[in-house]
Amino acid sequence: MKSVITLFFMLSYSAAADSNDVMKACLETYEYSVEKFDEYDFSEAAACHSDYRVMMNEAKLDELRDFLKHNPRYRVPGQSLNRCWGKPREMPFESSYIKKTENGFEAGVNYKDKLPAGCYENAPWDNRDEK
Repeated sequence: MKSVITLFFMLSYSAAADSNDVMKACLETYEYSVEKFDEYDFSEAAACHSDYRVMMNEAKLDELRDFLKHNPRYRVPGQSLNRCWGKPREMPFESSYIKKTENGFEAGVNYKDKLPAGCYENAPWDNRDEK
């Protein structure tokens, strides 16, 4: 029963509480007092506080997973500002050729008349806002 009360307390407290406040609440839940310091068993209060830290860490990891799901370029070093990352590159030429001539070889490139406006190099920090 105490664990259910403690879990309810942690869920309601977690939005604005810091670690010290939760530890104080856990000590109060498991009836700690300064007079009982030498014989008090801290294991239940420590487990209560550990549950809070695990819950907060899982929330941070869920946020990070969601961010990386929508911004995969942050998984690759040096690509965080590259909006073009992961998209096929547009080549500026249509074709190239190499011909054998009497004096050796001739090489050339046929460029496109117009290039589409590519993506911008500076991307927004977080793509989760875009639709």
